[in-house]
Amino acid sequence: MAEALAHEHFDVLMMRWDGQDLCGVALMHRLRGRQANPPAMVLMLSADAPGAIGEGADALLTDPWSDASIEQAIADATAGRGVQGAAREQFGKLIFDRAACQVLVRGHPVLLTAKEFALALLFMRNAGQALSRDQIMTSVWGRGDQPGSRTLDAHVAQVRKRLALRPDQGWRLSSVYGFGYRLDKLEA
Repeated sequence: MAEALAHEHFDVLMMRWDGQDLCGVALMHRLRGRQANPPAMVLMLSADAPGAIGEGADALLTDPWSDASIEQAIADATAGRGVQGAAREQFGKLIFDRAACQVLVRGHPVLLTAKEFALALLFMRNAGQALSRDQIMTSVWGRGDQPGSRTLDAHVAQVRKRLALRPDQGWRLSSVYGFGYRLDKLEA
């Protein structure tokens, strides 16, 4: 199948990580090795998928799937490829440039790691809504929260610091005890 797909041109490939005829992870790696410009790849994960299985995917789609989550995964995978959707999103004075994986804060570029960028964008897109630790970990890391892990907390602290998500800047990124985090846009 990888050989047949290597000669085809398409923008997005969406596949299960554990496909019946061919493992989606293997197919993803084969296509990346055989095509100079492979399609954006969305890997569909079920609850029993190993933790780091989706590392090479452009976007992860976790079970249960909905129309909105599928659309979001495709938008994330194709960001910066000229396939669809804007490469920039603005939230107040913050401009997210998905192609460069950076945020403009009052016109000044702030470089973030890929995970910090995905985390910050998730918070912005869900401002005013409490997100559970499990929901955040699944969306950004492709796996649920692991008790005792401080990965999420460390990344949240970096995002808060680098993007100046403080009340004096019009934002409040706070923890929700026993649940997760919430980003609020404050009125001027």
